Amino acid sequence: MNEKQHDHEHHVYPDEDLPEGSVVNGEALTNSIHESFDFVVVGSGAAGAVAAHTLAEAGFSVATVEEGPWVKTRDFGQDVSTAFTKLMRNGATQAIEGRSFVPLLQARCVGGSTVVNSAIAWRTPEDVLDDWSARFGLGETISTRELEPHFEALEKDLNVHPVDDSVLGANNRDFITEAGNRGIAGHAMRRYEKGCQGSGRCLTGCPHAAKQGMSVTYVPMALRRGARIFTSCRVEKIDIKNGRAVGVLARPALGFGRKSNHVVRVSAKHGVFVAASTIQTPNILHRSGIRGGAVGKHFQAHPALGLTALFDKEIAMDFGATQGAESTHFRTSKRFKLETISMPPELAAARIPGVGRELIERLAQYRKVAAWAVQIRAEAEGTVAPGWGGDDLVKMTLTENDVSNIRFGSALLAEMFFHAGAREVWPGIYGVPSVLTSIDDVKHIREASLDPRAYSLIASHLFGAARMGPEKRSSVVGLDFSTHVAKNLYVIDSSIFPTNLGVNPQHTIMAIARLAAVRISSAAQRSRVA
Repeated sequence: MNEKQHDHEHHVYPDEDLPEGSVVNGEALTNSIHESFDFVVVGSGAAGAVAAHTLAEAGFSVATVEEGPWVKTRDFGQDVSTAFTKLMRNGATQAIEGRSFVPLLQARCVGGSTVVNSAIAWRTPEDVLDDWSARFGLGETISTRELEPHFEALEKDLNVHPVDDSVLGANNRDFITEAGNRGIAGHAMRRYEKGCQGSGRCLTGCPHAAKQGMSVTYVPMALRRGARIFTSCRVEKIDIKNGRAVGVLARPALGFGRKSNHVVRVSAKHGVFVAASTIQTPNILHRSGIRGGAVGKHFQAHPALGLTALFDKEIAMDFGATQGAESTHFRTSKRFKLETISMPPELAAARIPGVGRELIERLAQYRKVAAWAVQIRAEAEGTVAPGWGGDDLVKMTLTENDVSNIRFGSALLAEMFFHAGAREVWPGIYGVPSVLTSIDDVKHIREASLDPRAYSLIASHLFGAARMGPEKRSSVVGLDFSTHVAKNLYVIDSSIFPTNLGVNPQHTIMAIARLAAVRISSAAQRSRVA
């Protein structure tokens, strides 16, 4: 056993040694249960975990109900296929339907997408908040001034800081250098992490608990303050009586088509917080009888396209922050963000051109491959609705302007790769040569089709299918975070966002959830005294 293996065997991670009885595993239930709490939180990701911790810290009894399992730090591995099966919804096979099919990545586990994302911390751009206030009637409900103390608290708790140079790695460092050479503002990302070792494994779960995801921070912190979590329990509906949310009805989520006859009923004295994601939240509301109006409408996303390139020098994507560098230089002018993304060999293989011997030869040069991406703030809006067999149906078709912006950003990245010394660039765009060998070849990207089917996109930042606003006709959630239809039924995740952001949303999601939980818990405290 080497030194690292020995440390791993004997280290106690934050998701271990939890208070006795604080975790109820739905897969192990042998009978139905019914328990009561002050608040119930649906979902344990960025929004749900923050809310549960905030409520528990305020002295309330709190239950979190999470559809997925709790995969512990000790069980994270390097195998992408296994990780996707354990951590991702539908094994990462979801897709947005429309003129093109866009793969849709959502985690389904304790901690939600904070377990598999890159822990990027971006405060909400002021122009976005100004737009929400002016066009959507939010006023000062969610503003820079209101969010400031919550951003500060999160950044302190979760150790937000720029990626340290020691774990930046060549993929990120070269991007920052080349962006600077072209007069494009590029910089190291700010992330939630303590002691990153540059393993490049954010996507499969940090093996060192260095990434400050919810499963190693606010979830166990809430449990140590008396909260409980029900894992592998799928919420079928919110229990609404006399126009007021009084709890949730869930069933054990066994997977592989297996069903349980047991029922998990969790009552809530003061209210139910729904933080199940932009996709699942509106569908839970729909199953609970809250339909019509804007439920499931105005869905938005940040589709992204990754480009890869082959260098003569070693890049070594297997070392360094998975996503450690970015540029928002074009966020407002062209509605896109440039960023790095380190791909493990299994995923890189899908972006490497060729078949047979040609593919094998390129795969053998994996350590000389770099990957950068363009992520657009899409103008397109879509819908979310229940699908067949309990799945979720998401539809959206990108606008011509969206595709034009993707094309522009892709050409820019290809040029940057060549200026940085790439021997080949692999754009992955239909109708464009699969291998570009000189900067002159970038013209093929500039002339590429504006049909969205030509681009191999992926989406993981999702917004807006239960948007907030003062009017029932055009929104789902009021300015008090409660639904217009049912009192004490609060929605606090990115489904309430009136628009997308143009930057990574986790920090905004967490700050808004904390703001909501503080306001609602303060009101509940006052009612207790009264």
